[in-house]
Amino acid sequence: MKARRIVILTHQQQGLPAGNALGRLAFGVWQPAGHRVLVQQGLKDPPEADLAFLHVDLSVVPEPYMELARRYPRCVNVGTRDIRKRCVSRDLLSESDDYDGPVIVKTDLNHRGLPERDLALALGGWRARLREAAGHWLPKAWTGRLPGGESYPVFERRSQVPRWVWHRPELVVERFFVERHGDLYALNQWHFLGSGSIGITVLAPRPVVKFRDQVARLPFHDDIPAEIRRRREELGFDYAKFDYLVTEQGAKLLDANRTPWMEMPVEEPRMATMARGLAAFLD
Repeated sequence: MKARRIVILTHQQQGLPAGNALGRLAFGVWQPAGHRVLVQQGLKDPPEADLAFLHVDLSVVPEPYMELARRYPRCVNVGTRDIRKRCVSRDLLSESDDYDGPVIVKTDLNHRGLPERDLALALGGWRARLREAAGHWLPKAWTGRLPGGESYPVFERRSQVPRWVWHRPELVVERFFVERHGDLYALNQWHFLGSGSIGITVLAPRPVVKFRDQVARLPFHDDIPAEIRRRREELGFDYAKFDYLVTEQGAKLLDANRTPWMEMPVEEPRMATMARGLAAFLD
């Protein structure tokens, strides 16, 4: 493959943190192979490049960064401006729905809205710090914040959801699904870049599966359900990590992340498979 110039477009306040999957691919695989990789932090003086990656770690990319991405003739993920749950999920509920089975309450923003909160703190000065501090002790019904910790709250019935949750735009209520493997629960992750594609399935003892809780992992695979592949096309993703389940009700997309982390050596099979996907955009 001919050596090319690749630019990664990042937010002024974010850059490309160490451990980010795209950074590992860019500087661990592509640059040693002869490509020149540049990180553009912010909007000022963007470089020329053969290929750009839109890599702003926010659920909704600000329009100035979208305008920057559109300047490049080829830009990965330029069609993924909005990845909030209200755009990604097909199983959200309203307070008036008849369904009264298990539900989970999530933030509309990805990753509990932490990137947006960090950005607000970086830009907002003492007023932002005051609002952040107040958010820890004010009633949740006033702030729309979920209780601490990484797990979203699960309710056995929709009718058990506190009424104030339905009136907070920061929150969504989603049908709760599980994928069972014997006595364990599963979570599937699909990492892809262009034609580079690899699936991971981890097993854990609790219904809300977290990577840190896994007790087993199935072999790497590319057996991605057709419904999840269709969602990739519908949502416009070139590069991402999708979390999904395979349930009795069909395959369910839980989360779509265009700035994923993969803390692993570049020799790991996932990284090698993903790295080869660059050819889809450069050839």
